[in-house]
Amino acid sequence: MRAIASLASRHPVWTLTLLGCGLMLPALLWGPGATHSHLYNLMWTRHFGDQIAAGHFYERWLPHSFEGLGSPTFYFYPPLAYWLSGGLNAIGLSVTQAISCAGLLLLIASGLAMYAWLAARGTRPLIGAALYMVAPYHLFDLYVRGALAEFAGFVWLPLIALGIGWLPSRRGVALLASAYAALILTHLPLATLTGLFLIAPLMLQRIVQDRATLLPGLVAGLLAFALAAFYLLPAATLQAHMSTALLWTGKYQASVWSIWREDFELFPSIALGLVLLAWRARSLWTAITIGTALAAINLIPLLWSIDLLDKVQFPWRILAITEFAAVTAIAACPPRRIIAFGAALVLAFPFLLTGLIAHALLRMPVDYNRIERHQPDAPEYLPAGFDASLVDRVDRWTDLGRFATLPRGDSITVTRSGPVTMGHAAFPIWRVTRDGQAIASHGPLISFDATPGTYRIERVRLWQETAGAAVSLIALLILALLAGRRSISHLSKFPSYSPSQALSDRPSTGQLRSRITGGDL
Repeated sequence: MRAIASLASRHPVWTLTLLGCGLMLPALLWGPGATHSHLYNLMWTRHFGDQIAAGHFYERWLPHSFEGLGSPTFYFYPPLAYWLSGGLNAIGLSVTQAISCAGLLLLIASGLAMYAWLAARGTRPLIGAALYMVAPYHLFDLYVRGALAEFAGFVWLPLIALGIGWLPSRRGVALLASAYAALILTHLPLATLTGLFLIAPLMLQRIVQDRATLLPGLVAGLLAFALAAFYLLPAATLQAHMSTALLWTGKYQASVWSIWREDFELFPSIALGLVLLAWRARSLWTAITIGTALAAINLIPLLWSIDLLDKVQFPWRILAITEFAAVTAIAACPPRRIIAFGAALVLAFPFLLTGLIAHALLRMPVDYNRIERHQPDAPEYLPAGFDASLVDRVDRWTDLGRFATLPRGDSITVTRSGPVTMGHAAFPIWRVTRDGQAIASHGPLISFDATPGTYRIERVRLWQETAGAAVSLIALLILALLAGRRSISHLSKFPSYSPSQALSDRPSTGQLRSRITGGDL
């Protein structure tokens, strides 16, 4: 047994890769299954696969969505996870294979990122990375929710923490900026929660330890938003042109979830188990674990009614941060055996329930032909003013039968005067022209008053796309300059300000202690 453990510790990449393959084996053998988000994973992976194969890396408009009406989905939804799955589809994998293989790569990447973070702290990196990969919400996110983008977010949390630990060095700024930008481009609600519940407390601790980290931390934050500006600027300024109200109705409001809901039973067990495991460390990581665990099950009054936080839809999304903080605490200071046993009993329920649900979803048939016919995109991406009563409140499919006879395509020849409605969703990137001249039109489906002649629907580039791309390009150049130099502060030249040293002391209690402040980490 010791020989196996020694071999695993000498080859962490292969060890974590094998663990990832084992955890993903059901999905690799039987496909991703009928998860909660399987419709969107299928459609969006196919979209990016087709577009990447055609040489279009970032096509935000989905022309086939909603039975050919089209959808501006990726003007609002971050693209990074579907760049990965779509890229795998573009190189020859089927859509379902691409989704499962993307999940595998992301799971392994999360383990490697966690290993790098814990190795920098000197606290049981291989065990911690393995625990992070098998954490209950981590697996629930993929096998039950099918939340590919949120699942991808697990990769960036350790790298964000590592970047903060490396401040005020230039590599710390570069890593923090690029990792947080990547999280923004992966999953915006998780990025919001990470900024408030992970980055804020870690930065506060680092500033207390070393005031020289304040300015580099601010620079990293600004740079992260600038790097993501090509996505963020259009997403933030064009929401009036989509059905945003459908994003936050019914169960899609964080404040309506509570421990008294029958469909909420899984998350209190995860929260309690993680708190028990992290308790002994009695560090900032314990505090983050407890705070986010209470938030996940809505036991902090009025928290999810706060503006911005009320937009994350589900309070239990924050469990990604809870699991990261708990594993970090466990790696630094493992719980006593009796507590570990009790936590294992508590966590057995969510593991068992996840396994049972995942088994059912993997066996459940998926009507791929129906999905291909109807292309049922997320209803919030319907054009502003669309009749929301046509959206089924349970499965969120939209009844578009009444629009089946409307003309599709990008041109129409009109033979008599009168109003014309096209089978094409309205959005600011589209304008109607006749003989090269713009014609006034309105939505929710493109409509205009016509006289005999030929009319075309032409695409225009928005200023938000141009400005966002320019800002991101400038930020990328700045990032390259930062990565090419060693230090952003003269203080980082001296050993006493080395982040790796500040994180490496381990007193006999099993906790980490900073050489700078003498306090526990």
